[in-house]
This record gives sequence, C-alpha cells and structure tokens, in this order.
Amino acid sequence: MKRSRSSGSRRPTTNRLLLIVALILVVGLVWGLTAALADSSSPAPATGKVVLKIGWTSEPDNLNPFVGWATTTYEIWTVNYNFLFGFDGQSMRPTLSLAAEFPTRQNGGLSADGKVWTIHLRPGVKWSDGQPLTAADVAFTYNYVVKNHMANMALTTVGITGAKEIDPTTVRITCSQPKADMESIFLPILPKHVWQHVSPQAAGTTYDNKPPIVGSGPFYTTAFKKGAYVEMTRNPYYWGKKPTVDKLYFEMYQNADTMVQDLKSGVLDGAWGIPEAQFSQLKSLSGIHTIAYNFFNWDYVDLNCATLAGSTGNPVLRDARFRDALNYAIDRTTLAKVGYDGLAAPATTIMPPDTWANPDYHWQPPAGTAYTFDVAKANQLLDAAGYTRGSNGLRLSKGKPITLRLATTTDFPQGQVEAKLIAGWFKKLGLKITLSVMDNGAFLARMFNYKGATFAPDFDMALSDWAGYGDPGETLTSFTTAQIGGTNEPAWSNAAFDKLNVQQAAALDPTERRDLIWQMQEIFYQQTPQIVLVYPRYLQAYNTSRWTGWTPMFHGRGPAFVTTATVDSYVNLVPRSGSSSGSGAKGLWIVI
Repeated sequence: MKRSRSSGSRRPTTNRLLLIVALILVVGLVWGLTAALADSSSPAPATGKVVLKIGWTSEPDNLNPFVGWATTTYEIWTVNYNFLFGFDGQSMRPTLSLAAEFPTRQNGGLSADGKVWTIHLRPGVKWSDGQPLTAADVAFTYNYVVKNHMANMALTTVGITGAKEIDPTTVRITCSQPKADMESIFLPILPKHVWQHVSPQAAGTTYDNKPPIVGSGPFYTTAFKKGAYVEMTRNPYYWGKKPTVDKLYFEMYQNADTMVQDLKSGVLDGAWGIPEAQFSQLKSLSGIHTIAYNFFNWDYVDLNCATLAGSTGNPVLRDARFRDALNYAIDRTTLAKVGYDGLAAPATTIMPPDTWANPDYHWQPPAGTAYTFDVAKANQLLDAAGYTRGSNGLRLSKGKPITLRLATTTDFPQGQVEAKLIAGWFKKLGLKITLSVMDNGAFLARMFNYKGATFAPDFDMALSDWAGYGDPGETLTSFTTAQIGGTNEPAWSNAAFDKLNVQQAAALDPTERRDLIWQMQEIFYQQTPQIVLVYPRYLQAYNTSRWTGWTPMFHGRGPAFVTTATVDSYVNLVPRSGSSSGSGAKGLWIVI
C-alpha cells in the first residue's frame, strides 16, 4: 500500500460483465441497444466473452511502476504483475505467489544471521507473452531498484544489497541486516526481456509503460485510454486459478453520480469511490451489496516540525508541548459525523484498527492517555507551556501573537469541512488561524518546497489524507529522520523512533516486531508531528444478482476489489447461471 492523493470514498481512484450476445430484434429495442452502446466508454464486447466492469472516479496516473503514484495505478500493477509473496486477504499475512515455499532456517531458505534469503520459485511460470519467468527476472527486478536507487520502490527494498540467480527457479537475496518485511513488500516482478532495454533514468522519469504490458498476473493490460478506461485481458499463461472473466474493464467517470446510476442500471458490475449521499440509497437496493471500509487510511494535519534554516513553519510547532495541546482542541467525533456523514470513525494512531491479525499492529492508547475533546485542558496546557495571552486575547510567543496557516486542497471537500471546524476550535485557544484552500499542485509544492538544493518546507499546518502500506513497518519508516524531504511530511526527527525503526525492520519474530511497532506508535502519538483525525471509510458496491464469488477482505469488512493487495475477486467471480448481464448495454445483452 502507498500514500495516495486519489483514494477512496472521496477522491476515488471498472469491471464486470458477462456478455454472450443475443440481440432481441423487437421494435423499440434496436434504438435502445444503439444508445446503450454509445454510452459505453469501453469497446463493445466480443461474442461469447465474459466481461467484468468496475467504475472509479480517479484513474491511474502512470502505469510505469517507477513513476505511478495513485491507488488505482497500484491496483493495475497488482492484477498485471506478481510478487514473490502475496497477501492473505483476511489477515494481511504473507502468502505464496511466485515463491514456491516460505524460506526458513530449517529448510535452508534463511541464513543463520537472517541476512541471506534463498527463495525457490514455482516451476513452469510464464509471462503473458509466453516467455518463461525465471529467477533471472526476479534478480533483475530487485537489482534494478537497488542499484539504480529507483525512488518509487526504494522504500520496499531498504536493507537489500543485491539479488542473484542461482538457477532458473532459485534466487538469492542478500541484505545488510535481517529484513522483517521481506515477505510483505510491494515490489512487482518485472520481465527482464522488456525492462533491460529501458534505462533507469528513463524508467524513473519519461518511460511510458504502454500496453500490451507483459505480466504474470491473472490479467495483463491491453489498452489504456486516458479519461475513459483501462482494458485488461485474461492471461492465458497464468499459473494460478484460471479466471472465468475474459475481459476486465476499469471505467473512468468524471461524475460519481453518473457512475452510481450506471451501477444501478447494470452498465457497471462494481463501483469504487461512491459519494456518501448515494451510498445510503444503494444499501437498500436488492442485488447490490455495499461495503464501507477503512483500508490503511486516515485523515491528518501535518505540523511543520522542521528545524531547517529555510523552513517557514512557525517555531511554536517544534514544541511538543504546543502540539500536545492542539490535540485536545479537536472533536474527532464531530469531524467524522459532519465531514463524512458518519462514514468515518474517530482516529487514534497511524495504524488503523481491524486491519492486521496475528499479530495486530494497531496500538490503542490507554484510556488515561488518549486524547479527548477538552478545550479547557488545551488552554491549560498552553498556559503551562508559557504561551500566555496578550491583552487582545491572542496567545503570544516571544511577545508576538501566534499566527498559524492551515491549508487543505480543492479536491478534498471533506478536508475543507474538517479544516473549517479545526480552525474554529483553534481560535478558542487564542490562536490566529489563516485558512486556505488551494489546488493539489500548489499544496504539495509548499510541503516539498526547496530553495535551490535545500529542503525548505513552506507551511505551518497541512490537512490531507494518507493511504498507508500493507506492511506497518514501511508506513513507520516514512516518518524517520532519513525520510525528511521525502515521505516524512512534517519533517520531524526523533532519535528513539529512528532507533526502534531499525530494530523493527530486523525483527523476524512477529511478536517481537509487533511490540516494537507499538512503541513507535506510542512515541508518534505522544510527540504529535501529525494530528491523526479520523479513519474515513472507502465506499464501494457491487452486483450480486449476476455474479457469485465476490471476495471481500477482512472477513467481509474490507474491499472486494481495488485492494492493491489481492486478486481474489477477479479470479473467483463467476456469472450466476441464467442471469442476464446488463453491463455495457443496459440489459439488452443477455446470457444464452
């Protein structure tokens, strides 16, 4: 999983259909068929093909794994490529994918010092173009990222020094220290015979990964029409369970309401990024199943903690006591209710609950230390920290009124509601708040501002949302000192946090690692470089009257598609016997 500004229920990031065509030549229906085909943005299906269509309102930004960033892009990679290890959709524990077995010290797959992994691959795996997939492809992929410092995937390969093909079905990966997340990193294995011809410089900047995109997943990308759709075709050489679906379409919608109407009418089989107002209506429809779920994501306010000379952040935000007080001035229950119509939950830490199992990496603050909504206490803490009020009621720092800039973005309506509420609460603390709503480009330019070659963040408080990683250690690594100027948006540095991160990254025992991750969350919670606000729910719905086999994650609490983690629904879906498929032709295509 990855941080994304095109995520879920508010700024979403197409799918399914069985079409074996019997054209009913009845007066009055011919026009309906023609009109329906004109409405469809994806190509008309071929006779006898089973087609699945999913709608979303945030399309992939770039299908190049070293450039793309959006959640929807990661979904395409998940379906198109394989990884050495996958994720169990119910517990998020690793599963076997291209790897034939889990390396252990007992079977010789893991060295005594935990630094060398010898991984045996499934024999006979082929790419979608028919060429063999071997250990040479795996070694090439890891070395391409590590040796060339490919930034977009670099966080996944921290600690890896190189990989080597031992034989066609054996690869050896060497690390500088034990690597706890080796079996849970998001690194698509790429075909060497394609990517060896792409220079690393081009791969990280200008290379356009044009369809057909060779992969080893259950489907491979055969077309990408910007603003319209991504077409994926069943991989005839896929090593796993053969999907019933022949063609998979992800349809792009500029208008989420139109997308919902197409789901209702049968043009779509599933939709992701449904507006809150429409979601309650869908819940009452027969044959449509709705899911509201959290998926590693939270809304937050970054506080500029940078001590860098060029930073424009107000110095009071470097004071953990000041940041601590701000937490008590935020009513998270109201944010969830007003900002999301109740389709969110008050948040605590950057590891959402009900996500991992055995172990559960979410640390829950004890009742006595958990932040509550208490403006009086916030004011008391500011008084105690020496931020007294002037004659006009404004709090002072070094004799001057404290003015803080709070920014969010035009493409985040819920964030705008949250920001207005927070600005009002902060004013009750005697703080002067300047609220601005800016386009996403300007927002990010301020957060990642440079003066020449020097990182100089130009903000005080920035309200946004985050989609974390499947492995909690990768999310935590994002906030280490080494990531200042990159994923560490608040530019916060804490030596104890950094030390624990090194330890968790090397802890191969799951329970030991969980304890270290809990300690890191506690430090982050207490130091508050980022105020965690709410856990929003992504909203999706899918057709159950025509399809069986939808496979939601987290025992039904999670997504059935756009998971960026599993391909379960795509390979498990089967048209219900005798059902008619409305997708693409509003009920005029029927099953025969």
